[in-house]
Amino acid sequence: MANIKHVGQIINTQKKCIVVFRELPDDQNSCLLVDTDAAPDWMHDDLMTAVESPGAQSTGNFYEYAERSVFTDGTNMLQTLHSSGRLIKFPTDKVAMTPNNSVSVNLKELNDIIREDTDGAPVVKPDDTQIQPAARDLSDVPEVGAPSVDAPVMGDEELAKSMLSQAQGFEAEAESLKAQAYELDPSLKPRRGRPAKAPAPAE
Repeated sequence: MANIKHVGQIINTQKKCIVVFRELPDDQNSCLLVDTDAAPDWMHDDLMTAVESPGAQSTGNFYEYAERSVFTDGTNMLQTLHSSGRLIKFPTDKVAMTPNNSVSVNLKELNDIIREDTDGAPVVKPDDTQIQPAARDLSDVPEVGAPSVDAPVMGDEELAKSMLSQAQGFEAEAESLKAQAYELDPSLKPRRGRPAKAPAPAE
């Protein structure tokens, strides 16, 4: 199975999670994650489908994909995680990224490596800090409880804009994948032939 980014587990409880923000601009030692074990089945399934998509796998932070995606109930994915209290602030050194069943990398160490490779470029843009965590630090809590706050439903106009944005992202991903496929096997690229001549009218 191919490596899957953004998935991991809380080290002291082994609970599975999705890391939405790998670190925060004002706190490099903390991340924002979602406890997928505590999410309803429909939300868990939507999140796993989203995190495994090409769009999510091409981003450095899952929030970049979640902010232009919607759940099956029509609500914006990132805003719903925020408003329902599912974004949890957690120490990066207490989270392990698990891209596959045989690899486990401490998130703090991973962030340090990426920061070094990118000359210290910020992981999250400052304007993304509007999303606030549900709790300050739950590293010593054995289990994360599921919040009971219901997420607001988006209006038709906001939903339509979100869906169009998501569709445009999918179109760009499709074009990129096609271009990569043609580079690997040029014979698959459609050839532009001359249109067939129409038969001469009968006299």
